[in-house]
Amino acid sequence: MGWVLACLALCVCALSGPVKADNLAQMLYDVYDNNPDIRAEEAARDIKKAQSKEARAALYPKVNATLSQNYEESKLKSGGYSRLRTSQYGLSASQRLFNGFQTRNNILRSKYEEKSAHYKVRNRERQILLEAVKAYMDVYAARKMIKLRRRHLDTMLKQRRATKARIRAGELTKTDLSKTDALIYRARASLEGAQADLGGAAGRYESLVGYRPGDLIYPQMPVRFMPKDADEAVKKALRMHPDLRASRANTKASEYAVKAAKGAFLPTLDLTGETTRTFASSHSEPNKQESSVGLRLSLPLFDGGTRLAGVQKARAEHNQRTHLTNALTARIKADASEQFLRNKASQAKLKQAKAEVRAARELLKGIRIEEKAGQRSFLDILDAEVALLDAQELEIYSQADSVIALYSFLASTGQLTVSGARRADLQYSPEATAAIAKAQQLDAAYRQKGKKIGRRTSNDPWSGLR
Repeated sequence: MGWVLACLALCVCALSGPVKADNLAQMLYDVYDNNPDIRAEEAARDIKKAQSKEARAALYPKVNATLSQNYEESKLKSGGYSRLRTSQYGLSASQRLFNGFQTRNNILRSKYEEKSAHYKVRNRERQILLEAVKAYMDVYAARKMIKLRRRHLDTMLKQRRATKARIRAGELTKTDLSKTDALIYRARASLEGAQADLGGAAGRYESLVGYRPGDLIYPQMPVRFMPKDADEAVKKALRMHPDLRASRANTKASEYAVKAAKGAFLPTLDLTGETTRTFASSHSEPNKQESSVGLRLSLPLFDGGTRLAGVQKARAEHNQRTHLTNALTARIKADASEQFLRNKASQAKLKQAKAEVRAARELLKGIRIEEKAGQRSFLDILDAEVALLDAQELEIYSQADSVIALYSFLASTGQLTVSGARRADLQYSPEATAAIAKAQQLDAAYRQKGKKIGRRTSNDPWSGLR
């Protein structure tokens, strides 16, 4: 199934206003449209298409036209000259009737190579889209982290002013102030680190998408594509993974290459035909027309072992492709199972992180109350502040990791694709038709009001409008 992004199309029907931020679905479409790595792989696929057409051309006859002009001048014994000008026009055709099934096997080989090139495009698309998802979530997490750490730094600075006032009042000591200063230095360093992370993530985002990230929305999770267990995930990966399908196609192509190499030992039969007309300037040389049709049978007897070496080479390549496919199958099975379990673990980690944030907030609230009652020290409050910050940072990272883990699983099973969704037949999809109509209405309405509704508009129902 190439419908990973199709789940986001259902969100279009609930669209009630203009899009004011980038979202993951639209970003993935822009990556597919703009990324040069995908375009390069598509060019490689076009090469295979041309080679397939070249192989099919061997089925058709070869027709050639010839034209020649000759001028002869000879000196006679009587002292004069004899001049003769002749013109010849000809048409020849040949059709190969049999060549040991080499043409048929070469055509089938080229078809499977073209099929493999198609899946290589999908595989490269899968890799690039997963990189884009990671860049999207890295930018999202870095921005959240900057806000959190900036807010924490402001809190510590206020705490420092309050600490100085309480020192003057005799309630606290310089030890409490030193602890506060240490946390401030740590907060500033962490803030600078988050800003550096944002710069790097934004650069990766722009290199993949083609533009700087805007305001990013936390993506909806396409959980409907998740299987029930790891065994089902493995079956889906073996059925859908584009890299494995490309490898299987290459193995099949090498099988036909072996058959084509064996065909070189069989005879070749050609049908040939030719007609020519000759026109002479001298009456002594009459004009004439010649036509011929013939069959030519050739049987190779000895070529120094070239054909045998060709068969051995084709067999070795077939064995290599077979072993590579078997090794790739094992890796994909292991990866699909691993990514399924990692996704489960990331979801559990996110729930635990949210629970930890709630507990840390309650802890800080309780320690502040106990500190006022004299049961806790000011240092306990600072430690609780740090614990809450650590829990909130863990929650942000867990949010990003949960999205990346889910899309990593979709990539491991070959479901992360834009081109598959775009090839949907919209004529038989009422939801898609309704989504397109609503998007067009909103586009027209906001254009009349002079408002911008997004980076670009599209009739594609999976355009990312939420």
